[in-house]
Amino acid sequence: MVDPSWPATPSQPGMQTSLVAATVTFAVARGLPMERITQATGLTFNDLIEPQGRLPERALPTVWRLLSEAYPGEALALEMASVAPFSYFGSLLHAARYADTFGDAVRVFVRYRRVLSDRLHVATVASDDEVAIVIHHPNDALDGGFGAEVGLGIASRFIREILGEEESAERMEFVHQPFGPLAAYEDFFGVPVRFGCPQNAVVARRAVLDRPNRLRDATRYSFLQGHLDLVAERLAARAESNEMSRVRESIARNAERSEYGAEPLARRLGMSLRSLQRLTRAHGTSVRALLEEAREANARQLLSDPRLSVEEIAFLLGYAEDRAFRRAFKRWTGHTPAQLRRVGG
Repeated sequence: MVDPSWPATPSQPGMQTSLVAATVTFAVARGLPMERITQATGLTFNDLIEPQGRLPERALPTVWRLLSEAYPGEALALEMASVAPFSYFGSLLHAARYADTFGDAVRVFVRYRRVLSDRLHVATVASDDEVAIVIHHPNDALDGGFGAEVGLGIASRFIREILGEEESAERMEFVHQPFGPLAAYEDFFGVPVRFGCPQNAVVARRAVLDRPNRLRDATRYSFLQGHLDLVAERLAARAESNEMSRVRESIARNAERSEYGAEPLARRLGMSLRSLQRLTRAHGTSVRALLEEAREANARQLLSDPRLSVEEIAFLLGYAEDRAFRRAFKRWTGHTPAQLRRVGG
C-alpha cells in the first residue's frame, strides 16, 4: 500500500534526494524490483530526478530493510560504498573537496550537515593525539547501521582522495554489529574496524586535520561555499513556514535555559498542552519524542567538549542529578556518557 504522505511535505524532516536516489539505484541494480520499493515507500523514479530536492528521512531505512531481507548476511553497505559516486553527498562534498586543509573539509561537513538531512549530526571529538569524526542520525536505529556504513565508507574513500594516502585514518568505529565477515570490512577500509562502539566514527591522527588538501582550490571552494549558504538559507526559510518548525525552535529556545518540559514548551508556543500534543501526533511524533531528541542531540554536542564534566552537562540538560542523565543517555544510545567520550573505546 502506498503511503499518501510521500514524497516529502514541508512539515516532515527532509533528506537530500541524492542520498535516497543513490540507495534506490543500488537496490535496483542489486536485483530489488522498483515495484517493490514503490509499494513500500510510495517513491517512483520521478521522485528521484532532482538530486538537490528533499524526501522524507524514513525513505532510506525502508529501502535498507528491503535489501537486508532480500540479501541477509551480506555486507551490502560496503558494496554500495565502493561504487557510489561522490555525488551521493551532493554539493556538500564538492565544497569539501576544494577546502584548504583536511580540517577545513571536516568543518564544511559539520557546518552544512543539515543540507544533507535535517536531523544529521556531525561532530569532532578530539583527544591528545587522535580525532574522531562522529556521525549520528535517528535513522541509525531504524536501518540497523547500513546508512552509517555507507556514509563512512564513502567518506573514507574521499579522505584518501584529498590526502593522497592509503591509510589516512587510524580505524573505523561502528555502533552496530557487522553484516558480513570482519575481513571484508578491513579489506575495504584498509584499517582496523571495531563494532559495538559508542559511536559511528572515522578516527584519525589529530595532526591530519592540519594536512593540506592536495585538491585545494580557493576559487572553487569560495564559490561552492556560497552555494551552500544559499541552500542552507532556503532550507531554513522552508522550515520556518510550517507549524512544526515553531515547535522545534521553541524547544531550542527553552533548551538554552536548560528547560525541557512539555508544559513550558506549550506556554512558549501560546497553546494548551493538549493542543500541542494533538499537533505533534498529527505530524507522526510526540512532544516527549521531540524533547528527548533535542536532549540527546545537545548531550552529544556537550560531551564533545572535554572541558565540561558529566555533572555539568547533566545540569545544562535540566537534570536534577547526574544519575538521571546517565540513565537517560544509556537508554538513548545503549552506552554511557563516558563511553561516548572515550575515543578508541
